[in-house]
Amino acid sequence: MKRTLKIFGFSIMMFVFLQSVNAASISVTSNVNTATSGGKVTFYVNIQGAGSWQLTGKGTGATSGCSLGDQGTGDSGSGKNINKTLSVTCNATNVGQISFAVSGNISSVDNNGNIRSQDVSARKIVVVQAPREKDTNNYLKSLGVKDYNISPSFSKDTLEYSVDVPSTVNKVVIEALPESGYANVRGTGEVEVEEGTNTFDVVVTSETGVERTYKLLIHVKDENPIHVSYHDKEYTVIKNVKNINIPESYETTTIKMNEIDVPAFVSDITGFTLIAAKDDSGKTYFFIYDADNNSYQQYNEQKSANMVIYIMEPEHDLANYVKTTIDINGESYLAFQVNEDSPYAIVYGMNVETGKKDFYVYDFDDNVFQKYYDDIIVDLQKKEQLYGRIILVGACGLILLFALCIFAFFRKPSKKKMKKYLERMKQKEPISSTKDVTDTNSRSKKKTSSKKEKKKKEHHDESKEMDESDENLDVSNALEKLSNAEEIILEHQKTMSINPDDFEQL
Repeated sequence: MKRTLKIFGFSIMMFVFLQSVNAASISVTSNVNTATSGGKVTFYVNIQGAGSWQLTGKGTGATSGCSLGDQGTGDSGSGKNINKTLSVTCNATNVGQISFAVSGNISSVDNNGNIRSQDVSARKIVVVQAPREKDTNNYLKSLGVKDYNISPSFSKDTLEYSVDVPSTVNKVVIEALPESGYANVRGTGEVEVEEGTNTFDVVVTSETGVERTYKLLIHVKDENPIHVSYHDKEYTVIKNVKNINIPESYETTTIKMNEIDVPAFVSDITGFTLIAAKDDSGKTYFFIYDADNNSYQQYNEQKSANMVIYIMEPEHDLANYVKTTIDINGESYLAFQVNEDSPYAIVYGMNVETGKKDFYVYDFDDNVFQKYYDDIIVDLQKKEQLYGRIILVGACGLILLFALCIFAFFRKPSKKKMKKYLERMKQKEPISSTKDVTDTNSRSKKKTSSKKEKKKKEHHDESKEMDESDENLDVSNALEKLSNAEEIILEHQKTMSINPDDFEQL
């Protein structure tokens, strides 16, 4: 009997449990519990085990208003129970609280296929606070290199640290944490290191955007360092070149320095043997190594769009150019220019792709090298000098012609003098001097006057008529010849070399 009652009671409990499991419900959550005035809050309406629903929601309090309205059915509209989440975002407009309340009706299907409907409601409250001032903290709380000890011990006010690692190490992990949860840190994680000093910056940026930089010097120890000196500065030869970018056309090999094997780079084209070395700051340089003389020459390749040049000291100077110093990609070189403002410069160097040494023209604007052709430049200079002489001679000729035109204009004889000259030329009488011309004119006037008086007395009317006729004829002939006076002058000047002073005397 007792056993039967237990089984009956267990069955009732299972029935109630199953009914409760199949009962639908809703709840309201939010993305934050505390919001800032001027920010946003998202509320989520979570529906569990519902076959259909009709819900409305509204936000009140410290918000400009937000609402939700939704109705739907279960899986693919079949009414089967499902879980679903609805969302709505509200603006926090002032300090206080935002209360978001949801109410409505939901239904569910039990195990027997019966539909059970019920009214539901739920609420969520979010506190809205005044905006806080942004955090200005940009300190580190900790700094270190994994598996190694930094020196000195970390202090947030100390900005530079160092650590020593073995020469076999190629990578280390930098670790750092900010003191403020609002600050941002960069410069941490796994980094590659080489022999010598490796410098890394760990930068902390506060919420306000102000940066603080912690410097970490990682020394990859060399038990037997090899030091070289160049231009009174000391460098340390790099023995681990795993992370070094090898120059083009060079291959890695090994050479002996101080009885120690060190990596080197050789090229059949240039014939150079290069070694890599670092200065005190950790910057890497390449040097041309001369084993016979145990000497070093810094090697810098200058790459352009069309070729790679190793710039060298010129074997001789270039005529007609100014010797100067130019800067290419942060390096200074001896060069030649037409003038200091020229966008071009001529340098001497080796094309590392061909091994040919020559002068090359460098274009500052386009960062391009071009072979310098001296014969073309010389030919152009000769042509320029020739054209300059031709222009000078032509200019002088024009000036002389202009001067002759002015001289001829001001020395042109009067028509009266021309008339007398033409009469002389007609009679083929030589023009000797101003005095002869004057005397001849005087005698001619007296003779003509005497004849006219005699004839006037004897034949007054007839002589007067004849004289007027003769005079008109002489004037007509003179005027006709005067019309071509300039041509006559030029012709006689060419044939008889008449002195222009004779015109003055006439």
